[in-house]
Amino acid sequence: MTSMEKKESEDIANFNAIQDPNTLAALQDKLGQMNIKRADSDTLDLPVAIRKRVNAIKNIQLQTTKIEADLYKEVHKLEIEYAKKYAPLYERRMQIVNGEVEPSDSECVMPGEEENVTPQDNDNESLKGIPEFWLTIFKNTEILSEMCMPHDEPILESLQDIQVSFPPAPSMGFVLEFLFAENEYFEDRVLTKSYEMKSEPDDFDPVAFDGPEIVGSTGCTINWKKGKNVTQKVVKKKQRMRGGKGQTRIIQKTIKENSFFNFFSPPQMPAEDDMVDEELEALLTTDFEIGQYIRERIIPKAVWYFTNEVADIESDLDDVDSEDDASSTSDYDDDLEQNENIVANETVTDVQKEECKQQ
Repeated sequence: MTSMEKKESEDIANFNAIQDPNTLAALQDKLGQMNIKRADSDTLDLPVAIRKRVNAIKNIQLQTTKIEADLYKEVHKLEIEYAKKYAPLYERRMQIVNGEVEPSDSECVMPGEEENVTPQDNDNESLKGIPEFWLTIFKNTEILSEMCMPHDEPILESLQDIQVSFPPAPSMGFVLEFLFAENEYFEDRVLTKSYEMKSEPDDFDPVAFDGPEIVGSTGCTINWKKGKNVTQKVVKKKQRMRGGKGQTRIIQKTIKENSFFNFFSPPQMPAEDDMVDEELEALLTTDFEIGQYIRERIIPKAVWYFTNEVADIESDLDDVDSEDDASSTSDYDDDLEQNENIVANETVTDVQKEECKQQ
């Protein structure tokens, strides 16, 4: 196995820890990637003169595609401008969620509701903010809930906000920022996931252009406190000693653990000239789509996911589409089930290495 193949295998094993076949299928089903059958003009059964005219129209189409790409760039600039208008509203939301401010009486009345709200038996005025706001959103969102393991929940209780920022032009990328309160698991207060995008049609494959696409992602290093890394677990195994007569010893191995926080260690994009196998491509696609989902849905509509109103609508839409997509999705699920059998590379701890030397 070459170093590149080994690297790709490690990336797959690492990112696989947050993947589930149903998640992959659901994500790709939601975005409904369109497949277009391509046929070169020379292969069409057309007279030469008509083929030449078809090529002329294709060149016109290529020019319109380039204008379309420029349109997306302008839309991205507009999105950045409007992000400045959203910022104070999201700041206010964060302050209320985390109990930094108390909303005014007028802010607490929805259109069409009466100002006097009847007290409930479970009212507790000592509670500040909206406890477990983002954790509840994770639980209410199918895609995120399947990434979130039980051992992730205590950490996500300290999640204070999720924000999106944009790097300077001409980049079309975006950065997801997860803001945490001080907690017992890691030193960081902000975890980031950066996505690089482009809006450039390929002259040799213009049919493939369908708007801006994510071409790479970069996570961040999480500075875990001692013994608190939820993306790893240490297992102890008995090992028969070489040359010994029935003697065994206990060794420790560190293996990957399923966790949402593997999201911050995405698989690396291979070099441009390197081949990408289907498994790695599926993981990369899923990583990109999760980032887009958080950016375009979770952040701007967070409260609707908290109350489960958006999730209910999406669930209804999924039920309508499920019958039509069942056959095509099942084949894809069968292929991806093999991912669950991929075990992350086991790393022998320093303790074990020292024992091996002594033997």
